[in-house]
Amino acid sequence: MLHKDVDDFVILCDSQKQLEKWKIKIDVFLGNKLKLELHPQKSKILSAYRGIDFVGFRIFTDHILLRKRNLRNMKRKIEYCKNGFGSLNFLLESYQGWQAYSRWANSHKLREKVKGEIINAIWQKISFE
Repeated sequence: MLHKDVDDFVILCDSQKQLEKWKIKIDVFLGNKLKLELHPQKSKILSAYRGIDFVGFRIFTDHILLRKRNLRNMKRKIEYCKNGFGSLNFLLESYQGWQAYSRWANSHKLREKVKGEIINAIWQKISFE
């Protein structure tokens, strides 16, 4: 019986033929040595020029971006706090985790913008208390 729990991974290469060869070898290795299998619908060879969604990022050949959903979630937490529903501690913990995660992307300007929004939310919150 094959186990179905496999972590995600990406292999980048300029040659589609090489990727196809590696995919076959990986599939054989996983089946024979680890009793695992590649998911037939999720195991794909794609062009990196259009970007690849992977672990919360959109990976391109020359840069990495955060998924829009990731940024929207952080902004929702900021608004949640601004509207009086969340504590400053909740907001700061959320931001700390988000910033550590977002550093893996090419996101310096975005992180600075979000930091400004956090500072404004904190300032608003302490001004009304």
